[in-house]
Amino acid sequence: MEWNRDIGLFLINLLILSILVLLIKRRDILGDYKYLMIAAIAVTYIIDALTYYIRFTKSLPAIYTLYIYIYLGLGLFFLLLFLMYQKLIKNRMLKKIAYAITLLFLLFYCYQVVTIDLADGFPQIILFFNVFLLLFVIALFLLDTFKTDLILEINQYYPFWFSLGLIVVYLGMVPSIIISKISSSTMTSGLWVFITFIINFVGYGILLIGLFKAKKIVR
Repeated sequence: MEWNRDIGLFLINLLILSILVLLIKRRDILGDYKYLMIAAIAVTYIIDALTYYIRFTKSLPAIYTLYIYIYLGLGLFFLLLFLMYQKLIKNRMLKKIAYAITLLFLLFYCYQVVTIDLADGFPQIILFFNVFLLLFVIALFLLDTFKTDLILEINQYYPFWFSLGLIVVYLGMVPSIIISKISSSTMTSGLWVFITFIINFVGYGILLIGLFKAKKIVR
């Protein structure tokens, strides 16, 4: 099962790297949010590459992967996403709400990092709260987008594909984590690894497909 997990992580890393390379190559189709989007994907790749390296080589204690996920994954990655959606949202009222969500994220994250006990393992409360805020701000972005003429060109608007991919990854991840905890006595680790791989593969696959369909659209 460990070998299968390593193959799954390698394939996801390869998929994310492909997205990153294409984002940089096709950055002309993106707006002023492009650097935040590219940085978010770069951070994702760095996180997965580092954790894969640590897991594969066993050169560092496993606690280092926890630090990587907490500070890069739950912190920097989500901050980049919230800042990106602030740029994407044009409606003044919705932009203010997005700003408030970013501020709430920072306050909650800083509080949790200060009070966290690493002996308890991965801080799922931060992940769940971050995902809730992320889905909220994506909903604001979609509402803002669908109220404009962009809805007529939505298939060519890459932030829509990007948001759809994030929804699949994180909306699928949270329930699967909860189910794995509840059903730990009956769900094998191999099945859990496979479900996680499928969710990530579909979600990041959407991000990749969108890059081939998207065109430059000026709002």
